[in-house]
Amino acid sequence: MRRAPKGGRFGTEFSVIATAEGLSTVGDQLAKVAIALLVYHRTGSAALSGLAYGLTFLPPLLTGPTLSCLADRFPRRTVMLSCCLIQAAVVAGMAQPDLPLAVVVAGALAVAAVQTPFRAAQGAMILGVVGPARNKAARTRLMMIREVGQLAGLGGGAALVMTIGTTPALLLDVATFLAAAALIRTRVRKRGAARPRSADPTDRPERAWKTITADPAMRSLTILIAVIGFTAVPDAIIVPFARQIGAPTWVVGPLLAADCVGVVVGARLVEARPPARQRALIGPLAMASVAPLALFALRPTAWLAGALLIASGIGSAYLPLAAGELTERVPDSIAGATNGLLNVILRVSQGAAAIAAGFMAQAFSPTWTIAAAGGLGLALAGVCARRWGRMRPASMLPEPESPARKP
Repeated sequence: MRRAPKGGRFGTEFSVIATAEGLSTVGDQLAKVAIALLVYHRTGSAALSGLAYGLTFLPPLLTGPTLSCLADRFPRRTVMLSCCLIQAAVVAGMAQPDLPLAVVVAGALAVAAVQTPFRAAQGAMILGVVGPARNKAARTRLMMIREVGQLAGLGGGAALVMTIGTTPALLLDVATFLAAAALIRTRVRKRGAARPRSADPTDRPERAWKTITADPAMRSLTILIAVIGFTAVPDAIIVPFARQIGAPTWVVGPLLAADCVGVVVGARLVEARPPARQRALIGPLAMASVAPLALFALRPTAWLAGALLIASGIGSAYLPLAAGELTERVPDSIAGATNGLLNVILRVSQGAAAIAAGFMAQAFSPTWTIAAAGGLGLALAGVCARRWGRMRPASMLPEPESPARKP
């Protein structure tokens, strides 16, 4: 009988990467809460506090297309290690007392920007660390860890910051980044760069985009990944939804956490499936992520809405499967840029859906807005899922030819 690799199902290196991911996720969420509370305490403005928190989601939209290629130009272990150290240094500077708020917010934006090459390097490295057979399952595990980390950071972050203060909370964030860096430095094996810096300078993230859009299978996967944006609609208008159905204010928190709980459950179920089954589940799960939202047309009670959001979260477990399949289909030399572009697509789709939801809920109603998002997402996911079902697995594709070396 074949034994599992040392360090668990995915091996020691992946366990280290997963631990570092959990540490950095909790620390990142803790820092966002600390900054939002710091701004509120100094200004007394809830609007400015919310703005400071929301701004931390924007930098990857700019740095994704530009910095993600670093994960291909340099060794991915080096990129991840450098990002953790830079983030630790920036947060340590932010922890200094009596800094101007503008400097604190700028530091938060810098930390979020550095997260882009880290995610790109991590996403590209997973395939080489665990191999094609465990690639999708490993990504699903990371997604589960990330959701748990976000729940822990957001759920207990405010209470912790209010108990120990913003400066100690930021210093705790520094410790999480340093711990992640130490793990990566000592427990992740050195590997060379996927694409040397001396390579063709015209080979930039544009190549990743052209590669994705030129292939029908990868186009379908990319659109399915963008469909996840529709699931951001309930979160964006959850407060007016609760008001519309006459639910008490306290249900907002559980409703916001419901889809995260569903993601954790779905990730756990998907992770145990064999690779061929995981590939087959991409389309159906994508449809299942938005189908429950269409049922909001029935104006559900708070309890039913929570169950629908959990079901939507379970379907969202297709996301790491689609990202893993895409990574297997592109050359390793642009895997980092590809993962960076996927992160940008995720954020753009979620942000655009959230903004549109606010306007629609104002013009119509929250329940019909969520239902419309579910119906539109289901139609789009259905078309792409049907196309995807006819595509060949990545393991059956011919190996890409190595580019000829220039004299």
